[in-house]
Amino acid sequence: MPPTDRREQTEISGNTLLVYWYISKKGNGCGVREIQRALGFSSSSTAHYHLEKLEDKGLLTKDAYGNYVVNSKVKVGVVSPFIFVRGFVFPRQLIYAVASTVMWVFFLAFFWKFLTLTVILALLPSVVASGIFWYETIRLWASLPSFKGSVR
Repeated sequence: MPPTDRREQTEISGNTLLVYWYISKKGNGCGVREIQRALGFSSSSTAHYHLEKLEDKGLLTKDAYGNYVVNSKVKVGVVSPFIFVRGFVFPRQLIYAVASTVMWVFFLAFFWKFLTLTVILALLPSVVASGIFWYETIRLWASLPSFKGSVR
């Protein structure tokens, strides 16, 4: 039974967070032994402990074959800045970085003949915002955990 306290659901860290991250990135169910091998746990009981902990918090469910799958309706705090698409992980900031960069680049491409100091100064906040979005995207991407084995 999942807890009702939303704060309790988002308080996962360490190896439990790595287990959740691995299963989220994989995209389909994982068994205890696969988690043990992929994350380098010394025993299957360690992997089982973290999987049960996540299941108790309502973040994972067990399918008919005994594999654990991510409950897609629950977003955990540390993972929420990321979008998972078929095993690939993208920071949400990437959307903003690309959109803001495309906007000012197209503006420059179409109106390069009309560039004056006033227009450039008016465009400067957009360029700065784009730079901030790219910085945050790269910082989030660098925070992604790496796994010993292949996730796919």
